[in-house]
Amino acid sequence: MRSVIKCLIFISFIYSNNSWEETLKYSAYFGGIHVANATLKSKETINLDGEKIFTIEFKAKSKSSFNYIFPINDIVKIDLYRDSWEPIRVKKDLSEGNYTHRSIAQFNHVENYFVFKNDTIEFSEKLMNPYSLIYFFRTKTLNPDTSYQVNIVDNKKIIPLSFIIQDKEKIKTPIGNFSAKKISPKRKDGKPFKNAGKMIIWYSEKDKIPVMINLKLKFGSLNLELGTYLIR
Repeated sequence: MRSVIKCLIFISFIYSNNSWEETLKYSAYFGGIHVANATLKSKETINLDGEKIFTIEFKAKSKSSFNYIFPINDIVKIDLYRDSWEPIRVKKDLSEGNYTHRSIAQFNHVENYFVFKNDTIEFSEKLMNPYSLIYFFRTKTLNPDTSYQVNIVDNKKIIPLSFIIQDKEKIKTPIGNFSAKKISPKRKDGKPFKNAGKMIIWYSEKDKIPVMINLKLKFGSLNLELGTYLIR
């Protein structure tokens, strides 16, 4: 049964009329305790101008037994260009304990600026959203000891990062064990990550499925382990 589940996950990219749709579901652990469930949905469509648009939706919600201890209810929606992985629009609605955050960022890649709340921020180099990285690396050959230089935009901050491809590790998830390659970021300015923003991803060696994702949030580190899937 486990091998059948793995095979179904690995073919979860469904191609139809030049578009595809995928849903991955994760169990979220904090300090080794299963505190929440998370869903990562992605869909490729073509807009009226014939451009490929990629939409990502991330949701994390605490289990009912933890709602009174530390409620989590996060929703992040991102539209981006499929060919370049550059963000078009990012909408956040975050609730983590006593912390709340609501924002919309709109990007203009022709004139190189974006609007976050009431601020207009200019940029000169290609930008990516942290969640788009999950899909970006699935298109790459993940050779150990190689690195990718990426400018990450989170809220109104632009941070140049170097992502290091590390050797494979054995990763245990609710649906079985995987041989996976780890990708971890390092700030190019040498400064430590503060509060939130750091993301570490483990991809299955054979099919580059993100079997585990570590997110650094305001309240601490959340570990997402691949649990179930949905194909449409």
